[in-house]
Amino acid sequence: MADVFDVAAFFVQMANLSADDQMTNLKLNKLLYYAQGASLARTGNTLFNDSIEAWPYGPVVPAIYHKYKVCGKHPIEFSEPVERNRFTDTELEILLDVMREFGQYTGSKLVSLTHLPGSPWAIAQEKDLPCLEPEDLKEFFTKNPVSFFHKQIKIPQVEKLPADWYSPDEDDEWETYL
Repeated sequence: MADVFDVAAFFVQMANLSADDQMTNLKLNKLLYYAQGASLARTGNTLFNDSIEAWPYGPVVPAIYHKYKVCGKHPIEFSEPVERNRFTDTELEILLDVMREFGQYTGSKLVSLTHLPGSPWAIAQEKDLPCLEPEDLKEFFTKNPVSFFHKQIKIPQVEKLPADWYSPDEDDEWETYL
């Protein structure tokens, strides 16, 4: 099982690789919600142990909120580096799929998506529950799955380049570009 701080650091690190993407505390907490829901739907298990609370602006993992609240509404520009080996292959696939599908949105857009009628956050609000129920997350994300990115790729894998595609005579020319 992944540690929620590693998952958060992964999302911050991914966002910081792009000059166009900005990770805020608000957005980060919504991505954690999507990752937890995707994990429950795909594997039947939670991705991390921490509860997700139903706050007015949507789902929040309090420990992550408090860690990054110093940033306010500004982008999170710091996080501990996280290595790939901190996650299983399945966990990493979930994180990448969540980032690809939902990382493109702003925090405010993600708030509106998490507030949809029938969402786990909406159910918690209706029932006046402090936390989102794992069963509600699993049911919702089973009906509304996070896309499997690898299933969207339709390009056949190249096992071997044809022999006439490479000429050792071109090595010197390519060296100038390296």
